[in-house]
Amino acid sequence: MRLTVLLGGHLRNEATKGPRERILELPDDSLVSDLVDALNLPHQRLKMILVNHRGATLKRKLHDGDRVGLFPPELSYNTFVSLSFRQERVASSGKD
Repeated sequence: MRLTVLLGGHLRNEATKGPRERILELPDDSLVSDLVDALNLPHQRLKMILVNHRGATLKRKLHDGDRVGLFPPELSYNTFVSLSFRQERVASSGKD
C-alpha cells in the first residue's frame, strides 16, 4: 500500500533520510507502528498521530492512500491548537 507521510518538527531529522513529506510503500495490513518502525523513529518520540486529519494511535490499521502526520511532543500542542482554530474558522465562515 502507498501512504503519504508528513513528519513534524525534529522528526524529519530523526527519521530515515528524506523530505518532510514523503510517499512510503508498506505491506497491506500495516499499522501506524509499522510505519514508525520503517522510518526508524522511536515510538516514545511521537506525541500526536493523525491519519487522514483525525487522531490515531500506533495500533491503527492503515489503508492505501492514507495521509499520516507524525508530530513530536514539542510540536503537538501547537499543531492541535492550529488545527482546532482552522476548523472553527471554516465552520464560522459558513455562517456569514
